[in-house]
Amino acid sequence: MDAPRDISDPVSGQRWVFRQTGAETDGELLEADLYVGAGGFVRSHAHPTQEETFTGVEGTFVLDIGGETHALGPGESIVIPPRVPHGFRRAPGSSRLLVTVRPALALDDYFRAYLGLSRDRRISLPSSGLPRGLLQIALIMDRYAPEIAAPGIPLGLQRKAWAALAALGRKRGLKASFPEYGAV
Repeated sequence: MDAPRDISDPVSGQRWVFRQTGAETDGELLEADLYVGAGGFVRSHAHPTQEETFTGVEGTFVLDIGGETHALGPGESIVIPPRVPHGFRRAPGSSRLLVTVRPALALDDYFRAYLGLSRDRRISLPSSGLPRGLLQIALIMDRYAPEIAAPGIPLGLQRKAWAALAALGRKRGLKASFPEYGAV
């Protein structure tokens, strides 16, 4: 079964349509259309080794990068270097962006797992406040450590913490592979 190219999560108001994935580009490039509905959000996060570029296609997209707010309209781009915290919350309206990530690594699989778990209410990472399903989140953060990190916590420290929590999650029968979402 091929991994889905179109994934969405009504909880966070996101829809990703993959144009090129890491598997298709030997891990070099991820290219996708990101559709964000009004009120959509992504909690602040960082990519330890990846550069992410957002280019506005439709609507206005408001992004927080390292504590500064940036608005992107059609044709405008912004590049986020590795390890720079970024996210968005309560999108003012619908927007569409072209997102490119270099190197891709397995970020598309991370999105499939995270959005699937969120959509099915198996985890909850609200735009602010406490997450729900911490051990499942730890398994995802541990598995996709090269692709995703929490902001504000030294990388070495959080990797040790995620690994310890992931081990506890595995002992409780949780998993880090999700073929049902196309993320193996």
